[in-house]
Amino acid sequence: MLAFAVSPLLRAQMQTETSANCDLYVSVRAFDEGSIDSPIQVDLQTARGWIATVHIVGAEPAQFRVNNGKTYRLKISGNNIETTTTGYFEINPLETLHTETVHVKPSIETASSQPSSGSPTISVRELNIPKKASAEMKKGLDAYAKGDMDNAEAHFERAVAEYPRYARAYDMLGAVAIKRSDRAKAKDLFSKSIQADSAFFRAYLDMARLELQEQNYAESESLLSKVIAANPSLPEATALLASTEFANKEFDKALANVERTHALPNHEQFAEVHLMAGKVFRLRNRSAAAIEQFQLFLMEKPDSPQAEGAREALASLMAGRER
Repeated sequence: MLAFAVSPLLRAQMQTETSANCDLYVSVRAFDEGSIDSPIQVDLQTARGWIATVHIVGAEPAQFRVNNGKTYRLKISGNNIETTTTGYFEINPLETLHTETVHVKPSIETASSQPSSGSPTISVRELNIPKKASAEMKKGLDAYAKGDMDNAEAHFERAVAEYPRYARAYDMLGAVAIKRSDRAKAKDLFSKSIQADSAFFRAYLDMARLELQEQNYAESESLLSKVIAANPSLPEATALLASTEFANKEFDKALANVERTHALPNHEQFAEVHLMAGKVFRLRNRSAAAIEQFQLFLMEKPDSPQAEGAREALASLMAGRER
């Protein structure tokens, strides 16, 4: 479980728009929230047609540079998954970072119900969902992937009505609330998800991310510590904990969690923690350590929109060592 895994480099074939000013991150997930281990093609489209393609594997996100204030859609295809085209979604004119999660169906059913390595633990309760509730969940995820939040919400609510302990349904209702910028409602729903099933860790992660954004660092750290105690091989949790600790200026703890994140499978999608570590080492005048962190980031995400800044920082540090 702790073996070092290197994912393929992201390669984008992109007709870049000159005024692009927003980073778009696209995650592709299975219905059970597990990552998909086969190659996936993510096409970015506008009403005029295709503009970019990125190939990914596993949990790493596809990254695009786009214009805010404009409308896009995504087409997901690959081996063993059904080709999925989302509905159009708009990038808010004020956004500089936008994330989308697309849920896809397998084209070939597999017998295994085990979660993928490094994915949030699936509880026993999650594996025994009544058929009617599960059917509503799948319809809701279909609608969510297409950008139809009203339909998605209706199906998720029916899933809860069929099975009041359906933690994933509450969590997805929280995701709908996030899409509608209703953070208070989202927090309430994530809390209900945790109360419904204390072993459904996706809700802990979603709640912790909200707490971090609202600078409630102690609350975020507490939630993430519970996840890590139960599933220490989850890079998303350790990376998010490192980010929380950096924000709270607990730099030594954060640096330790950057190391832990780097040692886990599928850690490359959270390479941004190396940027934070590099900045801390640079402030502490530890040039060699800072250089190592910036180099790790560039190895893991060479096509990231933040790569140019990392290269500039690295060049400045290297020049300082040569004087």
